[in-house]
Amino acid sequence: MQAWNARLTSMTPGACEISLPMSAAVTQQHGYFHGGVIGTLADAAGGYAANTQLMPVSECLSAEYKINFVAPAIGDMLIARGKVLKAGKTLVVTSAEVFAVHQGKEKLCAIMQQTLFVIPKGSPKVD
Repeated sequence: MQAWNARLTSMTPGACEISLPMSAAVTQQHGYFHGGVIGTLADAAGGYAANTQLMPVSECLSAEYKINFVAPAIGDMLIARGKVLKAGKTLVVTSAEVFAVHQGKEKLCAIMQQTLFVIPKGSPKVD
């Protein structure tokens, strides 16, 4: 995310917003934001939103996510807004919306739903 110059622009309990400026590093062949970049941004926004409900005792790892691309991501910037739908003891369910910002106007380009594993802090690392 640092390599793409993504910025954590807001983090509140159960929610997170990340912005990403347009650059050659994040485009596809038509010059739009690449779908993989959109998915990565949505995954991060949902994961950080989940962490606001778990820290400092636990963290989380993505178990799965589903993303619907609803419009081409044409613009100067992407904004991903993640929120927690349900935080349980072993799983957290989040959603995220990703907007392309063009000339100051936001257009919805993707919707994601995600499930994350709750990982207690200090858990052994898997080899």
